[in-house]
Amino acid sequence: MNSLDILILVVLLITTVYAIVSANRANGILTVSISLLALLLVIQFFWKGFYWQYIPAYLQICLLIIIIYVNAALHRKLQNISLGVLLVVTLVPWAIFLPVPSLTEPMGKYAVGTQVFRWVDSTRTEQITKDPFDKRNVIVQAWYPAQGDLKGIHSLYLDGLRTLPPKVSVIPSFLLDRYDQIDTYAIINATPAGARGKWPVVLFLPGYGAARAFYTSLAVGLASHGYVVLCLDHPYEAAITQLANGKLATTIENFQPEAPDRLGFMENRLDIRVADVQFVLHQLENKNSSTNTFFTSLDLNRIGIAGHSFGGATGAAAMAHDSRIKAAVNIDGTLYGGLPKSTGYRPFLIIESNKDEIGRFARYEAGNQLLFKQFRGGYRYELEDADHYSFTDVPLLLAPPARLLAGYLLSVGQQSTKTHTATISLLDAFFDHTLNGNPSQIDAVANRYEAIVRR
Repeated sequence: MNSLDILILVVLLITTVYAIVSANRANGILTVSISLLALLLVIQFFWKGFYWQYIPAYLQICLLIIIIYVNAALHRKLQNISLGVLLVVTLVPWAIFLPVPSLTEPMGKYAVGTQVFRWVDSTRTEQITKDPFDKRNVIVQAWYPAQGDLKGIHSLYLDGLRTLPPKVSVIPSFLLDRYDQIDTYAIINATPAGARGKWPVVLFLPGYGAARAFYTSLAVGLASHGYVVLCLDHPYEAAITQLANGKLATTIENFQPEAPDRLGFMENRLDIRVADVQFVLHQLENKNSSTNTFFTSLDLNRIGIAGHSFGGATGAAAMAHDSRIKAAVNIDGTLYGGLPKSTGYRPFLIIESNKDEIGRFARYEAGNQLLFKQFRGGYRYELEDADHYSFTDVPLLLAPPARLLAGYLLSVGQQSTKTHTATISLLDAFFDHTLNGNPSQIDAVANRYEAIVRR
């Protein structure tokens, strides 16, 4: 919500209240106020474009003009009720959804560039669709340190913004109409920043059903500290993603009848995700000797992985399967299925939301204990102010009043910006130690945040 939006709503509120107080009679103040409001709405429309949130505001100014200047034959009390009700209707959308949300601003010293790669694994048939000729696509968005004083076009927040289906997950698409204006703090196809060596690589995996876009704050924030962050989309599981042929792929569930509790289904999806990760690693190796400055800037001897929810559990499983991954972070993820034979000491970090009722999370806890036993070298921190969704951008898509209400009533999306900042600090400290070889500062970083508790 920008300053112009706030100004329009304030002027509209003052104009409506003054019209009611002045008995809806035309006077100089009302004329100036309505004229100013109309001018601001015209400026907004031609500057930022149409927002559906403004529809009630257009109706409100029309009603004000009719009542005050046309002198419509309405009882004064009815006029006031009409103005008051429509004013509430005008303000409600702004209290729920923001037309152009603001993401958590990166705090690292590097500017950030981004590129999107849409790859096809010709060796794998797509298991989720019914077309036997479909090959598995994997979409990767790279966020990386870029040369300073960037100029260019910021990256789009979400795939397919101009051609979205009626819904993206449970979100009606019309709510996303102006998401092309979201500042991702990254410039598309920017030149990678030079470095004494090459950049460490961190693969980032989203939660089940989530698009990579919903982790932009974490990905850009970590990249600004000196990492190449490769954020994956898993097609037909992600809410929305664009394939190599331009097709928009949405979620296909395909639950297996023999696995009504989802266990077999989720184990299968985890196996697909692990194969996606290994395919991406193969792609990086194949392209590392090319002349492309982005791929040649990657240090493939320093690869880590992180993810949220199902993505966090998948990342840990991928490290167990692939020795090219040197360190893993599970953010609030539940493991499904088993793991290969123990690979000894491997750096491993769990970042979790508040787990005050640990009995509710029996499967989650059992999976984490298996991971600690598997890698025998780990850290564990709880963010007491966070819930499961605080690690994503989703709460930031809501207006502050709706965000507060969701946090209070549903314990959803609490302290998102604070959670992002703390999580990025922990990720940076962990990967700086495990990939860059610097002395561990993770406990010192955790101690800077009152709500982080080591477990």
